[in-house]
Amino acid sequence: MTAVMAGVLPTSPAGAESRRLVGTWSTASDRLTPTDRLAVTIGGQTVRMVARTSIGGSAVRVRLSNVFGTAPVTFKNVHLGLQAYGAEIVAKSNRQLTFGKRKWVTVRPGQAVWSDPLTGKFSGRQDLVVSAYVPTAVEEVTGHDRAYATTYLSTPGDHAANESSEAFATTSTQWYFLDRIAVTAGGDSGSVVALGDSITDGTGQGNDANRRWTDYLYQRIGRLPAKKRMGVLNVGIAGNRVLQPGVGPSALSRFKRDALSQPGVRTIVVLEGINDISRGEYTSAKPLIDAYKKMIKLARAKKIRILGGTLTPFYGYSTWTEEREEIRQEVNVWIRTSKAFDGVIDFDQAVRDPGFPAQLAAAYDHGDHIHLSDAGRRRLAYAVRLSQL
Repeated sequence: MTAVMAGVLPTSPAGAESRRLVGTWSTASDRLTPTDRLAVTIGGQTVRMVARTSIGGSAVRVRLSNVFGTAPVTFKNVHLGLQAYGAEIVAKSNRQLTFGKRKWVTVRPGQAVWSDPLTGKFSGRQDLVVSAYVPTAVEEVTGHDRAYATTYLSTPGDHAANESSEAFATTSTQWYFLDRIAVTAGGDSGSVVALGDSITDGTGQGNDANRRWTDYLYQRIGRLPAKKRMGVLNVGIAGNRVLQPGVGPSALSRFKRDALSQPGVRTIVVLEGINDISRGEYTSAKPLIDAYKKMIKLARAKKIRILGGTLTPFYGYSTWTEEREEIRQEVNVWIRTSKAFDGVIDFDQAVRDPGFPAQLAAAYDHGDHIHLSDAGRRRLAYAVRLSQL
């Protein structure tokens, strides 16, 4: 079967359905490498992953990615159900997904594939479970390292259709292959994409807590009238930089794939650059500003709204220096005053210490002086004016 290129949605013959597809969940993928925590080789077993939706709809599609793979990956007997608890699925909710009406799909290296629509009523803030049988060993796994969510790995064999958790004896905190979920939503529905680093990825929260700042944001959006709700898509990568690859491709190089190609994207929020400053050797803000300008140009070419988030404080962190603080301030002044972005979200002002603005307020500091506490991540979400989105 021919795999679908990354970022391209299969459509119905009339093409009408694709115009109403809206992202409800996403993550940013990278090539997973073996660590002390887990030797990343998947194969001959079933992978069961949990993803929380942000907006509901009348049908759902999932995307499986082999973008960073070096060999084809085959998925068989992929199912989608509702989480009861752990790897247990709500009785009679586990349903077969198809790909071009087939129960299997092979995805070539560098590509991703969307499933056919699975009809039904899907709501926001619902924990969906995607189970995929991977029959052969995959050495180069495309996935997301710091999921802050539990993934369940089975004993050998195909257990995708099983609603029981019995066969799922091993866990990890990574997502494998699954990188997007989209729903068929109302006519004017859209999504907001949060592009960022560990502050967006959710560093500091407990596993399965769903306390990223984007989680708090969709809680706010979920209280709006149905016609005003949006999907919220988190494409943060902990350790990511705007200009240089390292932990994941640079934000600038992944901007098209992770942000612009999302189904139904209407607004992009950029909150990234602190790793460039805290770990780089830059002498001015110019390289970062030039990169932001490139993102803005790309977004406007697609008629997508792009908002700039000011960079939050990191005084007290191990790499802080006065020179780096000056660059952070220079970046923030440009974001606030240049009017280059379509709007500004002043995350810095929201979480800084009023008495010493170079550092985080104590209540918002996770403890390392750069990452945020639960209260801090919640504060970021409330710094967003919903009318900006």
